[in-house]
Amino acid sequence: MVSKIDTSHMVHDKPPAANKSARQTRELVRRLGKLTEAQAAIGWGVILLIITLLGVIYLNQSSKIAAIGRNVQELEFQLDEVQRQNAQLEREIAEAQSLDRLYNEVGRMGFVPADVTSIEYLVIPNYPSTAPPPVTLMGTESKVRHPVESMREALQIVVQDRLDDLMRGESGE
Repeated sequence: MVSKIDTSHMVHDKPPAANKSARQTRELVRRLGKLTEAQAAIGWGVILLIITLLGVIYLNQSSKIAAIGRNVQELEFQLDEVQRQNAQLEREIAEAQSLDRLYNEVGRMGFVPADVTSIEYLVIPNYPSTAPPPVTLMGTESKVRHPVESMREALQIVVQDRLDDLMRGESGE
C-alpha cells in the first residue's frame, strides 16, 4: 500500500534552512544599504562643512586684504598731502630767501646801501697793530710771510715749502 505524505507545509523549491538564510541575507543587505546611505550622508555633510569652512576663510582673507588696501590708499593720500605741504614750504623758503624780498625787508627796517662817504672807521687806542705771533704746529714754528709781489716769488715759496715738508718726512700724499 501506498501511503500519502502531507507536503502542504513544505516549500517545494528550497528547504526551510535555505529560506532562513535568504531572509537573513536580505536583512543584511538592507542594513548594509542603510549603513551606506548614512555613510554617504555623513560624507556629504563633511564635504559641505569643508567647503563652508574654506568659504569663510576665503571671505575673511578677502576682507583683510580689502582693509589693508584701504589703509594703503589712506597712507598714500597722506603722503601726497605731506609732499604738497613740503613743496609749499620749500616755495615759501625760496621766496623768503630771495634777494628782492631781503632787499625790501632791509629797506623797510631802515637800512640803506653804504657809500664811501658814509663809512666811519673807529680807532681803538692801544690796539696792537703788529702781526700776531707765529702759530706752532707739532713743535714746529710756521713762517710769517709778507705778501708776494710776483709769480716767481710765489712759486719759490711753494717749492721751498714742499722741500721743507719733504725734509721733515711729510710728503703730503
